[in-house]
Amino acid sequence: MITSHCAIPCCRRLAKHFSGTTRRCRRVLLSLLLSLYPFIAYSDSPTIWLLQSGEAPVYEQVTASILSSLDSICAECAAYQIKQLNLDDTPSDALSASGDSKPTLIVSIGVKAARFVASSQTPVPKLYTLIPYSSAASLDLDESSKNASAIYLDQPYIRQLKLIKLIKTEKQVLGVLFGPATSALRAMLKMAANNLKIPIATESVTEEAEVGPALRRILESSDILLALPDPLVYNRDTIFNILLSSYHSQIPVIGFSASYVNAGAMLAVFSTPSDIGIHIAETIRQFIISDGKGLPEAEFPRYFSVEVNRSVARSLDIDLPDSEELKQRLEQMEGQ
Repeated sequence: MITSHCAIPCCRRLAKHFSGTTRRCRRVLLSLLLSLYPFIAYSDSPTIWLLQSGEAPVYEQVTASILSSLDSICAECAAYQIKQLNLDDTPSDALSASGDSKPTLIVSIGVKAARFVASSQTPVPKLYTLIPYSSAASLDLDESSKNASAIYLDQPYIRQLKLIKLIKTEKQVLGVLFGPATSALRAMLKMAANNLKIPIATESVTEEAEVGPALRRILESSDILLALPDPLVYNRDTIFNILLSSYHSQIPVIGFSASYVNAGAMLAVFSTPSDIGIHIAETIRQFIISDGKGLPEAEFPRYFSVEVNRSVARSLDIDLPDSEELKQRLEQMEGQ
């Protein structure tokens, strides 16, 4: 938790006021005052809420990264109280309170917390984080008001396409299977692939029973399969069959998480909780130093990691650089 240090001198002055007491009494009094100093320090401090969707490790990791990053990059945050809250312990009317109890900024972490904050219709500025791009439509992301913004969990499709450009394969027809949550990306992704001169084959499904037949058609017409975070297409019931079928067809899969690489995808670009926490902390700092005059437009993660499954790459006879080299090359491409 970020705290103000102004209370410590205050406590010392109060202890000095009682200098006529014994040394032992003064020590007890100082200890008591120091135990109360967070309340003294926060009495007039503006507050920022970090509202987690629950106690899952990923939420705790993101929050820990935010706090650690603020400690190192945000000296201005010393004047603020940063409150870590859990949605499970937050009253349903917490955001309807009036007066000084309202925070200066609410940072929601996860989908449940985002929906809770959005449904409250609070005028307090909001930063929705750790949410999929597909959930943006249900939130009050009015870019003209600068009162709400988001940092998505998904990778920008252009980053995924640039990663594919770094893979040296003889043929490079990209196959993409869209579901309801990602169908809106179809036209944009095809345009971006064409701009990067990546041939693309696509299929769309609206229910899980269609995934198998659509996958077979995609594998017959493509050389690389790009997995997108669509829960109807890629879930615990389908992922094993998709990875196995792709492997048997000698088609590498580009995943969207480290767990997919561990399960059999050849490589993935994704943002870790630490990556996202750093991005959130930078956005909080920018909000503070701008005197709360507005949030940036919704963004995809600024920082990312790359993971490679070298055994899968070797079995597909694909020579890949290591994870760090791929990440550096991708960062260079994004900087151009």
